[in-house]
Amino acid sequence: MIIKRITAYILLFNIYFFTLLVAIIGGIIPRRRWKPTGRIAVTGTFFNPNWYLSHVTPLARSGVKEVILVVDEPQMPMDNVTFVCPPKWVAKILSRAGAKAIWMLLAGLRYKPDLYMGYHIAPGACSALVAGRIFGRPSCYQMTGGPAEVIGGGIDASESVGGSLGRPSKLIESLAIHVIRKFDLIVVRGSKARDYLKDQKVKGTIAIITGSVKEHQKLSQSDRTYDLINVGQLVPRKQVEQFVTIVHLTSQQLPKIKAAVVGDGPLLEDLKAQAAQLGLSDKIEFLGKRKDVEAILGSSKVFVMNSKLEGLAIAMMEAMAAGAVPVVADVGDLSDLVNDGVNGYLIEPNNIDRYIERIIPILQDQSLKEKLSLKSIEDAKNNCYINVISGRWQHNLQETIRRAPKVII
Repeated sequence: MIIKRITAYILLFNIYFFTLLVAIIGGIIPRRRWKPTGRIAVTGTFFNPNWYLSHVTPLARSGVKEVILVVDEPQMPMDNVTFVCPPKWVAKILSRAGAKAIWMLLAGLRYKPDLYMGYHIAPGACSALVAGRIFGRPSCYQMTGGPAEVIGGGIDASESVGGSLGRPSKLIESLAIHVIRKFDLIVVRGSKARDYLKDQKVKGTIAIITGSVKEHQKLSQSDRTYDLINVGQLVPRKQVEQFVTIVHLTSQQLPKIKAAVVGDGPLLEDLKAQAAQLGLSDKIEFLGKRKDVEAILGSSKVFVMNSKLEGLAIAMMEAMAAGAVPVVADVGDLSDLVNDGVNGYLIEPNNIDRYIERIIPILQDQSLKEKLSLKSIEDAKNNCYINVISGRWQHNLQETIRRAPKVII
């Protein structure tokens, strides 16, 4: 465990120090003149098909000629998207992150993109900044996980290297902030993340652009199979064990309750054991990782999220678009979309009793459930549909490229 922590610390220090060094040197060298090609290069890790579609679809429809996607392996084919994938033998030698960083540079040589973009600060966004500085192009950082990617060195970001640090590191956090200040465009999911970056004296353009969701067919309120649903990775920060407890307490008043957990992760067996111990084996279905999440959400009445940390969760946006009423922890940027008492409810984190107080009336009162559900659909449409998000991307990408020194329009 100690070796893992030390390795994570050294790795992050080297990534941030090298990125900062290249950014400083690259900033001193005047950018060369170039004529835009209409292409952007994007790198990151896509955890599931929904995550990929939610983020890449609006980029592909934002007016760019081509999105060059540097990823471990090809994803679902999409118009205007080209996949650039390092060979597996290269990834074994250099690591997956190292291989993608090198292939980001190779993509720059071949496709000459106008902008380089990375998801999560390390290593994706760092490799985008390095490539941008080397080729004299603007760069964009997508802070998909919110400030947790940076605070304490990213110790609470379970999907990143920072999650292995073991304890907070002010040095790693400081280096990360200095790197972020070098980006031309920083995209966040909500207002709290934007305010955090402003407090850190980040001067680049900070834009709020969420993931996107598709429009659902008109859904019947009466044909919904699941009373409660939880969607996400089964990892500690999601606190899905609280959801199991909520189902248990709700079932004491509503014995016929039916619930579902969609997702996979290291805690799956522990959660199944908890459900069995509480006598919920016939009340909670553990559905695992699914490709038909939207359909399942469309068959659900109330969406519950108990996370410690969130950005603006795609799962919640999909739930609202499907008409599942959100009853979620008031963390991260969830309050940007959930208007307490209007389209759902925000709950003080870890307040199990409050979840129960909000959930039971929704399940018992058809008119209340329908009112909240219809408002959820309306707000998802106005804020998260693909055409809305594509328009935001088009504006910010065009402005960032236009402002870049030496660009020939």
